Amino acid sequence: MTFILSVLKWLTLFALVLWGIYWAYMKFNPVFGGTPDAASMARIQQSRAFAGEVFHNLTPTTLQTSEGEPMTLWSWMNNYFLPPTGKNPTEPLPSRALDTAALKDGSLAWFGHSSVLFQTAGKRFLVDPVFYRATPLPFGGQPFRQKHPTLPPNLPPLDAVLISHDHYDHLDMRAIRELAPKVGHFYVPLGVKAHLQRWGIPDGKITEMDQLETAGLGDVKLTLTWSRHFSGRTFDGRNKTLWGSWVVKSPGFSLFFNGDSGYDKHFRMIGEQFGPFDIVLMENGAYNGNWAQIHMKPEQSVQAALNVRARLVLPIHWGKYDLAFHEWREPIERFMAEYRRLMHPADGKLPTFDGQPMKVTTPLPGEVFSIGQPPQTDWWKEAK
Repeated sequence: MTFILSVLKWLTLFALVLWGIYWAYMKFNPVFGGTPDAASMARIQQSRAFAGEVFHNLTPTTLQTSEGEPMTLWSWMNNYFLPPTGKNPTEPLPSRALDTAALKDGSLAWFGHSSVLFQTAGKRFLVDPVFYRATPLPFGGQPFRQKHPTLPPNLPPLDAVLISHDHYDHLDMRAIRELAPKVGHFYVPLGVKAHLQRWGIPDGKITEMDQLETAGLGDVKLTLTWSRHFSGRTFDGRNKTLWGSWVVKSPGFSLFFNGDSGYDKHFRMIGEQFGPFDIVLMENGAYNGNWAQIHMKPEQSVQAALNVRARLVLPIHWGKYDLAFHEWREPIERFMAEYRRLMHPADGKLPTFDGQPMKVTTPLPGEVFSIGQPPQTDWWKEAK
């Protein structure tokens, strides 16, 4: 009996030590972000999307669904640390070194996942800059290798950075800190300001925005719109900050960036209120039947682009991180298959905007291109 009590005592002590280490790591590691100050909380509490304690979606949303096969901790760990052959690239992916001299109004560059650089009305914007790990842990979450990777030091001066939400694969502390000296202003959803404040960004360089709020930057108007997702950088901090998508408009140019989202009615609402768009940056990857309401399947991504009335769509949120169970090529292959199917309807009636069918652009990571001459290649087919 004495031996059993002694073992229990040491196990309890060990558990307390582990809990203390965990608490200290969560408390003092800045990667987890900050807590909104009084001014931010006042704005948060006034938001129609805020339900007393947390933010909510337009449509009731379940984070864990049961459309896919049951997912266990073991299956996730096995897939993550011992991925099957072909799930991830085995060689550096084709890419282009960023040519900043080629940037001009109406041009863009995609760096993999959801990080996109674009210019309009003489202003340069970067959305969801994530160039390093997509996790707060010191292991895993590394980006796929690229032949010519773009990193923050390679980027030109930026007038603004737009953030869709505070998940690690969309808000990278290291990238934010490295970009800060060359960024004029940060535009973020309600509550996300606290993270940037903790990382040393001055208050005067951050604008916090609610849904359907618009800010002006020169001749450019920036509007935070809806998405169907969630937020949080810790397990106990879910939905304390707002998430959303962005509408960017200037004379002769319109762009929509959907951030992360499950398929829902808001895409059609955005298309009716703000569309059509010259280019749409549409999420296409990291999907699974177990989270079917907060991420779209590729076929839904194509439909969402049609719903927002895209003249040209750039599939993003793929090609850089292993965040789901599917093979790395699968998102773009399914997206293109569904797009081609819709472009050859049985009745011959193509979905069009201003008389033109929606186009898809598939640039190499880092490649600067114009919406007037969008690249349409199958570069991923030759990658290994």
